[in-house]
Amino acid sequence: MIFFTTFLLSLFLTITLVPFFRRLAYALHVVDMPGERKVHARPMARTGGLSMAVGTSVSMLLWAPRNSLFPPLMIALLVIVGAGFLDDLKELSPLAKFSAQVLAALIVVLWGGVKIRHCGVLLPEGVLLPDVFAVPLTVFVLVGVTNAINLADGLDGLAGGISVLTFGIIGCLGLLQGDSFVVVTCVAVVGSLFGFLRYNTFPATIFMGDAGSQMLGFLAGVMSLWLTQSNPVLSPFLPLFLLGFPILDTLTVMLERIYRGQSPFKADKNHFHHRLMRFGLFHSEAVLMIYALQLVMVGAAYWLRYYSDWMLLLNYFLLSGTILLAFYILGRRGWKIRIRDKLGRQEFQYHLKKSYQLAQLIKFLFRGLQVILAVVLLLVIMPVDSVPDWLAMMAFVGLLSLLLVCRFRPQWTGVCMRWLFYLIIPALVYLEEPKLGTGEDFLFGWSTLALLTNLAFCVMVVFALLVLRYTRRDGYHSTPMDFLILIVAILAPAVLPREMVGAEIWMVAVKVLSLFFVFEVIWEESRHPNRWLETTVGMALLIIGLKKIWEVCPAIFTGL
Repeated sequence: MIFFTTFLLSLFLTITLVPFFRRLAYALHVVDMPGERKVHARPMARTGGLSMAVGTSVSMLLWAPRNSLFPPLMIALLVIVGAGFLDDLKELSPLAKFSAQVLAALIVVLWGGVKIRHCGVLLPEGVLLPDVFAVPLTVFVLVGVTNAINLADGLDGLAGGISVLTFGIIGCLGLLQGDSFVVVTCVAVVGSLFGFLRYNTFPATIFMGDAGSQMLGFLAGVMSLWLTQSNPVLSPFLPLFLLGFPILDTLTVMLERIYRGQSPFKADKNHFHHRLMRFGLFHSEAVLMIYALQLVMVGAAYWLRYYSDWMLLLNYFLLSGTILLAFYILGRRGWKIRIRDKLGRQEFQYHLKKSYQLAQLIKFLFRGLQVILAVVLLLVIMPVDSVPDWLAMMAFVGLLSLLLVCRFRPQWTGVCMRWLFYLIIPALVYLEEPKLGTGEDFLFGWSTLALLTNLAFCVMVVFALLVLRYTRRDGYHSTPMDFLILIVAILAPAVLPREMVGAEIWMVAVKVLSLFFVFEVIWEESRHPNRWLETTVGMALLIIGLKKIWEVCPAIFTGL
C-alpha cells in the first residue's frame, strides 16, 4: 500500500504544480526559444523539472526508508536540481554545470557509499576495486549518465518516457531483491514522470529543462549502481541495459564528432531521434520508436539479470551493434518512409461519412457507450462489501465538489471529473476484483457475477473502439504516453511474483486502463457539457457513500 500512496502523491503533486511553475517560467523568462536545433516553433517554459523534483522529494521524505544513502541523496538532489534551474534561468558556463554535477556525485559517493567496487570478470574473483580508483570511476559514470539523459531530452516526452521504463525496471529489480528504498524512490520518480508527461507529450506545453533531465539522469545512475553494487547476485554490468539507449546515443554521437575532428561536446542534430525524423517519421512516431528500443534494453536487463557477466556483455554489444548497423545502413541508403496515396480511400470515406446511416450509427454507438459505462461502474461498485472510511469520505467530498463546480464554475468540470474518476476508480476496482471470484463457479472458474462483469468490460471497450473508428469529430487522440501506460500496466504484473503484487493485479490493471480509456473517449468526443457523464460519475459517488452509510447503520442500531 505504501508504494501505491507514494505513486499517487508524487503523481498529483506534479500534476498540480506544473501549471504554477509554467506561469513562473514566463514571469522569470525561463523559456526555451526556437532555434536551428529545436523542433518547437514557439517559446516553451522550462520549469517542468521543478514540479517533478517537488513531487519526488516530498514522497521520498514521507515514505522512503532511512538508510545510509537517504540523507546524502536528498542533499545531492538539491545541488543537481538547483544548478539545473540556474542553468535554465541564466545559462551557466560548462565548467559551472560540470562542477555542480561532480559535487553532487561526490556527496553520494563519499557520504552515501555509492561506489563501483565490484567489476565482475574485469577483476579476479573476490577482488574489489580500491577506493583510489572506485571513487573517480563512480563520479565519472554518474556525471556521464546525468548528461546522457540530459542530451536525450530532444523531443516532447522522449527523456520522460525513457526514464519511466528505466525507473520502472529498476524498481521491479529492487522489489525482487527486497530493497524497499530503491522501490519507493523509483515509484516516486515514475509518479512524477506520469504527472509531468500529462503536459509534455507531443504537442508539449512545458519542458522539464536541465533541472528535470539532470535529476532523472543522476537518480537513474545512483539507483542502478546502488542496486547492482549492493546485491552480489546482480551483475555489475546490468546498468548497461538499464541505462542502455541514452548511453548508446551519447557515446555514438560523441565518437562521430571526434571522428570528424570536432569537439565531442559540440551540439548537432545527429542524435538518434534526429535521424528518425530525417527518415520521415513524425514526431510521435520517432518517440515511440525510441521507447520500443529502450523497452528492448530494459527487458533484456530483466531477463538476463541472473546470467553471467560475459553473457550480459555479449548481448549488450550484439544488441547495440544491431541498432547501430540498422541506422548506418538506412542512413547511407537515404531511406525514407513512403506515404501511400490514400486519395481513393479518402474519397470513399468522405462520401460514406456524409451518409445519414453513418450518422445514426455514430449516435447509437456513442449513446450505447455511455450507458455501458454506467452499467460497468454499477457492477464495479456493488460487489464491494466494505467501503473504507477514506474512500467514503473522498466520495462525499467529491460529490459535493462536483455539484458546486457544475453550478458555479462549469468551465472546471473537466478537471474535476478527471480528478474524481482517476482517484476513486482504481481503488474501487482493486476492492472489487477479489470479490468476483467468490460464489459458485459458472465458466472458466469464474462466478456468474465475474463473467457478467468481464463481459461488460469487453463490450464497453469494443464500443469505444467503434466510436473512434467511425467518429467525425476531432476528439480523442492516442499519444506515446498511452503506450507507456499500457506497457507499465501489462508488464509490471507479468514480471513480478504473484505473492508480491497479488494474483488479481493484472486484471485490476487492465480494468482500470479500460475505464480510463473509455472515460477519455466519451469526454473528448462529446459536446460539452456532457450531462450524462456528469450524472454517471455523480451517481457512482453517491452509491459509494450510501453503501458506507448502510454499513454503519446496523452498527449504530446494535450499539443502541
